[in-house]
Amino acid sequence: MLNSAFSTLKQQRFPLQIHIATIMILVLCLSGLSVATFNYVKTSRIVESNQHVLFETVTEKIQVETQALLNGALSATAALGAFAPSIEEIMRQEHRWLTYFQAVLEKHDALTAMYMGDGAGNFYLVRALNDDEERAQVAAPPEAALMVNTVNQGTGEIRFFSKVREQLATPPRPYPYDPRERTWYRMARSEQGVIVTPPYRFFTGKDIGFTLAQTSVDKHQVVGVDIALSRLSAQLEGQVFSPNTEVLLFGPRQYLLAHSDPQMLLNEAGDGLQRLSESSHPVIRDLAGVTEEGVRHVQQEGVSWRTDLKTLHLGIADVSLAIVTPTDELLSEAKASRDATILISFFIIVLSIPVALWVSGFISRPLNALKRQSEAIMGFDFDRASRVNSNVLEVYQLSHTTHQLQQTIEQFANVSAMVGKEDNFQRLIGLYLEELILISKKPAAAIYLKEDDKMTVVASRGSWLKMPACIDDVEHPLQAALASLTRVAQGPFTVEGESYSYLACPLMNKEGERVGLMVFHDASGVEVNPQQLSFLEALSGVITVAIENRQLVEHQKALMHAFIRLIAKAIDAKSPYTGKHCERVPALTKMLAQSAQRQRGGKFEDFNLNETQWEELFVASWLHDCGKVTTPEYIVDKATKLETIYDRIHEIRMRFEVLKRDAEVAYWQALANGKPVSYLDLKQRWAEYDEQFAFVAKCNVGGEFMSDADIARLEDIGKQTWTRTLNDRLGVGHLALQRYTAPAPELPTQEPLLANKPEHCITHNSEVDQSRYARFNLTPLALMQNSGELYNLSIRRGTLNNEERHKINDHIVQTILMLEELPFPPHLAAVPDIAGGHHEKMDGTGYPRGLRGEQMSLTARMMAIADVFEALTASDRPYKKGKTLTEALRIMYFMVEEEHLDKDLFRLFLEEGIYQQYAEQYMKKSQIDTVDITEFLPSTTQPAATI
Repeated sequence: MLNSAFSTLKQQRFPLQIHIATIMILVLCLSGLSVATFNYVKTSRIVESNQHVLFETVTEKIQVETQALLNGALSATAALGAFAPSIEEIMRQEHRWLTYFQAVLEKHDALTAMYMGDGAGNFYLVRALNDDEERAQVAAPPEAALMVNTVNQGTGEIRFFSKVREQLATPPRPYPYDPRERTWYRMARSEQGVIVTPPYRFFTGKDIGFTLAQTSVDKHQVVGVDIALSRLSAQLEGQVFSPNTEVLLFGPRQYLLAHSDPQMLLNEAGDGLQRLSESSHPVIRDLAGVTEEGVRHVQQEGVSWRTDLKTLHLGIADVSLAIVTPTDELLSEAKASRDATILISFFIIVLSIPVALWVSGFISRPLNALKRQSEAIMGFDFDRASRVNSNVLEVYQLSHTTHQLQQTIEQFANVSAMVGKEDNFQRLIGLYLEELILISKKPAAAIYLKEDDKMTVVASRGSWLKMPACIDDVEHPLQAALASLTRVAQGPFTVEGESYSYLACPLMNKEGERVGLMVFHDASGVEVNPQQLSFLEALSGVITVAIENRQLVEHQKALMHAFIRLIAKAIDAKSPYTGKHCERVPALTKMLAQSAQRQRGGKFEDFNLNETQWEELFVASWLHDCGKVTTPEYIVDKATKLETIYDRIHEIRMRFEVLKRDAEVAYWQALANGKPVSYLDLKQRWAEYDEQFAFVAKCNVGGEFMSDADIARLEDIGKQTWTRTLNDRLGVGHLALQRYTAPAPELPTQEPLLANKPEHCITHNSEVDQSRYARFNLTPLALMQNSGELYNLSIRRGTLNNEERHKINDHIVQTILMLEELPFPPHLAAVPDIAGGHHEKMDGTGYPRGLRGEQMSLTARMMAIADVFEALTASDRPYKKGKTLTEALRIMYFMVEEEHLDKDLFRLFLEEGIYQQYAEQYMKKSQIDTVDITEFLPSTTQPAATI
């Protein structure tokens, strides 16, 4: 039973005050015994210097406090004078100005009132009512905190306001007052700066005091503040250091301005201030007329008195401070501080040591545990921050509060950490909602975000009862409550006869606009405590910032994706020869990647792209041909061998026309000179020229392979000459003119019909930075362009010469260089490699870097297949017809067998029907034929490549 009682006592918790009081009682008991033992020992000597130091200390303190009081009054007066609001303005915005007056009066408690008056007799006064005594002076209601007296156009009234500046309903009370008749008004109008009135009885409140006043900056009115002498006296009350000590302030006219006993200020009639000569205290009467500072010893009626007198320079006035103290009381205090304190303190310390050690240890152990708990919370080590159990009630309560603080910080940290951990906006909102449900302890919740000026649900959890997806579209019991909600709110609501409670918190952005709502509800009807409401409101700011930041990221990403599509579509629109290639390749690449990711075995079992990798593939596939912006249109669209900006076959045709015309001229000249010539010979010559031009024109089209015999005949035709009589350097641009390196021949001159001239060789505009091409197998050629006529007409296959074909291929180098210039974030760092690898081959013979299959990412190999298949099947190119499925797959089959394309991906492309899926969306029906994929399945598997 004893153990049970001890256990009960141990679990009982007492306030910390009781524990400390117990120690104090023990110490005081020892002190009392010691003091009683030595109480009879008296001293007859007191150190004069101790009293002097005490007086100086009290004097300095009184001067500082009095100076601070006057400085506060001066600053309040100056500030009010600087603001210079008109009384009409104050009346119009009274609530705002009352807030200001109330704040000033509360800050400077020595001020009893602030006011202003103008030349029209208008007056506005605010007086603080700090206690019942002050309210009784003006017959104010108990709840009154401010009294406002106004005189406006001759009509005066008195009103009262509560602590929160709400006007109290009181009977009308007239206020007959004209500021122009008051001393403070007249003095301020006649003098510069701040004036101080002599003490007088205030019209309002009936206190006695003085006024600080000055003319406002705009000179339209006088502002003033009242300081009651009772407030000065209150400062002196605290400086009395013995029962019969009296502290007083008096002015040059010997009026008592303040006294440690405020009742001593009034004369016997009670209608004015008392003079020193009228005091009932004989020592104070003797001070009348004394001007010298220092210490005076006076003997009155058998009692010895010490008087300390000093002048205080307060800036606006000089006043005298006097401290009158019985000498016996001074000796009594000196004796206690000199003799008893030393001995008693020594014994108290000795006797208190073991008690203090025991008690401090008893108290410090749980406090140390609280310290460790706080350190764990500060380090975000919430697992180590265990609660502290203590018999001290305050320590236990502090531990409980600290534990709640830990939970709040942990919840706050969890919400904040979600931003960094979750990239998907929808999942992020859902995680927020789940955490908020735990915090609010409400079973159902939803987050609304503003979309097109409507609040629309973006996420919900729990049994979300009959709340619409868009709260503005249908009527609902909460619609009115949530329509303009700007602060957290809670309350009941009813749906179909069922009662529920809701908790709603607006999401406000930094501009103060409502961008969303968090709404919680349940059927319990239990309201959330104010602390949790404040926490949710604070948390809503964090969530709003996170949502806004995430939305900004999503919008920026959408803008970037749209801009990427815009670039790709611009490249496609640049030339009909590319069609919609940049748009279709991403679609086909995505189909192939999705199919590979669906595999649950085989070569692609480990292939799995996360969201950022899908974005990386999206950007790379849409920008895989962005380098084509550097490829001139006349090369991309080159339909004939001599075509540049225009087709130069017309120049050669004109030369043949000149030859034919020269033959005709020669015929007629010979005939005119009587020479025997035949017209048949002329027609035969014309026919030869026609046939030669037809051959040159056929070579220009490039429809057939050029043999060595064809090239030899071109050269023979080109050796023929024609006569040029005009300067070929006139009207030529300055850059083209620089290519004419040989001196201009004398005109007329004979030129070959077809030629490769120096001016046909176009060099690079600037020196090529070879270091940029060091890692590529496509190095720049010596010439940027060769427009030689024989050189281009002799192209054996197609219409492109070596320089033009290099420029076409160089688009992939430019793609890589351009993409590497972009500041991609880390998760998009591989975009240049993926985009720049679709012309590489599995055997390493591709370009621009000659990578082998194992050196390429799987997504780059996917894009290579997509690039080839789209190019083969495209039907919107002016230079070819789109191939059928069978034709395209047969060509790709041979490319796989020649180790140009990835065999495993091509097998997946066939077996998963990706070719068919693409064909149904992007190919003409006439191209879609029946395909037997067994005919094209790769025979063997290539060595494993990096996935």
